[in-house]
Amino acid sequence: MPSSLVSAPAIFRCSTDRVAFDQTSFSRTGFCRLRWEASDGIYRYADGLPIVGPRLVVDGVDAVRVTFQWGAQAAADCYVVLNTITDRAREHLDDFCMSMGPGHGDARALVCALPSDAILSYQKVIVGPWGLDPSVGTDMGEWIRFLDDASPDSSNPLRVVNGRGAAASLFIGPDAQVVWPSQDLSAPEMRAVREHDIAADVSARLSVTRQHDVIVHDGEADPTCMLILFDGEIWRGNGVGWLTRRYPGLRVVTIDAGDLDEREAELTDVDSVVALLRAVCDEAGVGPVMVAGQSYGGLAVLEAALRSDLPLDCAVAQSPSLWWGGARRGIGEGMLMGDLRAGSVRPRQDVRLRLQVGTLEQTMRPVVDDCVELLRSQGAAVELDHYCSGHDVAWWREGLVRALDGWDPLTC
Repeated sequence: MPSSLVSAPAIFRCSTDRVAFDQTSFSRTGFCRLRWEASDGIYRYADGLPIVGPRLVVDGVDAVRVTFQWGAQAAADCYVVLNTITDRAREHLDDFCMSMGPGHGDARALVCALPSDAILSYQKVIVGPWGLDPSVGTDMGEWIRFLDDASPDSSNPLRVVNGRGAAASLFIGPDAQVVWPSQDLSAPEMRAVREHDIAADVSARLSVTRQHDVIVHDGEADPTCMLILFDGEIWRGNGVGWLTRRYPGLRVVTIDAGDLDEREAELTDVDSVVALLRAVCDEAGVGPVMVAGQSYGGLAVLEAALRSDLPLDCAVAQSPSLWWGGARRGIGEGMLMGDLRAGSVRPRQDVRLRLQVGTLEQTMRPVVDDCVELLRSQGAAVELDHYCSGHDVAWWREGLVRALDGWDPLTC
């Protein structure tokens, strides 16, 4: 092992005394709690950000020592909610509770190892003297109420609007490559020069009254190509209009999703998806079209690219819900994968596909990888990108930029 790297003294045990995260599981979980040493706090990656200390190698993975801090309040606890990592281990929330350390007075911290190339959103939850409801770890309703009290890290200026539409903080490992501006998502430069809602016109083409916004974002230059994005509320919260400044000539159309039930119903109905995309293309289409979506939206993008004759040039599916229609929610292969394996659906040769997935999406990643191999075996032009993260807008933003950077209509 190089002298600049040290091993991680993991002491992470959950409340049931069963090891939840340790060095041997780090390559899967991306997290390992470390002993808080007196020297923690002297390594500062940047002012106001979580403290990033020495480099480590944990379970064969390049990692860094990270300290999340909190100015303690009397009789209160602070929990760090790392997107996907904490969600997946919510029955062991004590493992994410900050503790007092040596030589730091009343200050509290969570010291852990994280992958050096991680891109993660996170929040903090303060729990008062009444303590944590024990059902938070087992009852989904209580877990959601717990997350309702989550807030960004006030000491960290980097922001992301997460998949729940809430403000979160951004952790960027020293080896991660990030280009999306994150310090002020509401700054004027994060908005397009021109924006207008075409929901009424789209509804007229669908002969159905659409209750959710469909916003067209244009820059200074005349548009020559178009990007369509599902979950428009989330993308506008993240300053998606900035893309029209980075890519002159790009028109961005954001389609709002509505509440969770509406979103699932619309994005898992391929006929509705195709009709909606066709109406948007007819109303606002210009030049080659890229369509991109995440989770259910990622599934919708693939379904539209594979089951329709829509005039698409490229489809980008980020963390696609390929489990949908299968035996178990969130796990395994669903209807689309079954149809691909059966040969009843085959890729179009005129649409380029790009699939992206987080390496910490333990149940989703192998299915996405299998989907790419299956599509390639059927002659599809498909690319695959992995990001060290979970089911997280934090890397979806970067993945979208990467896809646009490699899109011919913007590079020629």
